[in-house]
Amino acid sequence: MKIYCATDEHIEIPYDRLDNINLENLNLHRAELEQKNLAGSSFVNSNLRGAFLYGSNLMRTNFDSANLIVADLRNTNLQFANLVNIIAYSAIFIDANLENANLKGANVDSAEFQNTNLKGANMDCIGITTAYFEGAVFDKNTLWPKGFDPIKKGAFFSND
Repeated sequence: MKIYCATDEHIEIPYDRLDNINLENLNLHRAELEQKNLAGSSFVNSNLRGAFLYGSNLMRTNFDSANLIVADLRNTNLQFANLVNIIAYSAIFIDANLENANLKGANVDSAEFQNTNLKGANMDCIGITTAYFEGAVFDKNTLWPKGFDPIKKGAFFSND
């Protein structure tokens, strides 16, 4: 299987499927991975800058320390994903499911979380005051940085 990227070369993956595979330390700049099942895969330290991941299943995927600057993650399932220490300036998480995802230490400066499910997520992020949260939903289990008020940013609390 090939992953098409902005680099001159395409990444050849020796698998028929993309779920539960190791894609660590790769240059996947502007990779075309939309509407794929990548559940349980690992992108630790990979460069996914500008990657097209919208509509993909990224449940339990490990993005620890990955570069997701301006990545398109609209309508993705990121439940239980590890997004610790990612760099996600201006990343698009609109309509994504980040329920129980861990973004501790992630840099989400100017990232878009509109209409995103943040229930149970660890949102103790860097640059969070410049992120967009209109219509995002969170619950009592969502963790925020000390002093951050998600309601003032347009998110709303839900008991459901």
